Amino acid sequence: MLDPKKILNTIKKAIAAVRATKGRAGRVIRPRGVKEILVAGDLHGRVDRLKEIVNLANLGSNPGRILVLQELIHGDSEYDDGSDSSHQALDLAAVLKCQFPEQMHYLLGNHEMAQGASRLISKNGKSLNHQFDLGVSRAYGEHAEDFLVAYKQLVESLPALILLENGVCVSHGLPGPEALHTFELSRLEAEPPPVGEDLPGGSLYSLVWGRVTSEENTQAFLEKIGAGWLVIGHIPCEEGFHFANPKLVYLDAHMKNAGYVLLPADRQVTSEEFTTSAQLL
Repeated sequence: MLDPKKILNTIKKAIAAVRATKGRAGRVIRPRGVKEILVAGDLHGRVDRLKEIVNLANLGSNPGRILVLQELIHGDSEYDDGSDSSHQALDLAAVLKCQFPEQMHYLLGNHEMAQGASRLISKNGKSLNHQFDLGVSRAYGEHAEDFLVAYKQLVESLPALILLENGVCVSHGLPGPEALHTFELSRLEAEPPPVGEDLPGGSLYSLVWGRVTSEENTQAFLEKIGAGWLVIGHIPCEEGFHFANPKLVYLDAHMKNAGYVLLPADRQVTSEEFTTSAQLL
């Protein structure tokens, strides 16, 4: 049996590594010296898929590659009492961040934001927040409260946007047309973060929760942040990935098929490269 104290210590070390990531300003990371980027879709507790993606990324043998993960919690993975076991994906992500502090990035998703803020998020009439808490209690017993505090701190430390030098952007979602008028990248980069950014109307909130993938809205968002291509999650997709328009692909890795993209980061990306970058595990 794993020692809860050792796992908790790893999570705390991972939080420090997240905050110390090079090229980070506020919730935005601008990596430098990267050759490739591999982005996986929403995982929602699929530890089996997470392990497949980690094996595929093979970061130890590819020092110029970065791996981006998103939406790790709240899924169908359960303990025998029906509680949510998706916290296991957070534990594994913490290990990975400690092993590869500059190569592995875990992005803030709407489920993480809701869990961290104790803001109700539900599915099929069940509170996913409550199921997550029950799962942590089931796994860690008397240490559960310490883990819930650590997970909250981890969520509060997560970046929300990755901008590569070649114009590739990765986020969980994108602001809709109305929110885009008030969205400001500078607010995401601010330290300390402006009050209310994680509430409706805030730039962080609209980035994480928005999902209007029309070509017009995508282009307006890309122009506002100075990027050329957008990779997101947030939208359930049985096929594993979908190109909503020539500039945007959304990924999903927890359903029947698991989608990911692998793109160059050290040179300009062509339209053909982008539209053929998505693959299945």
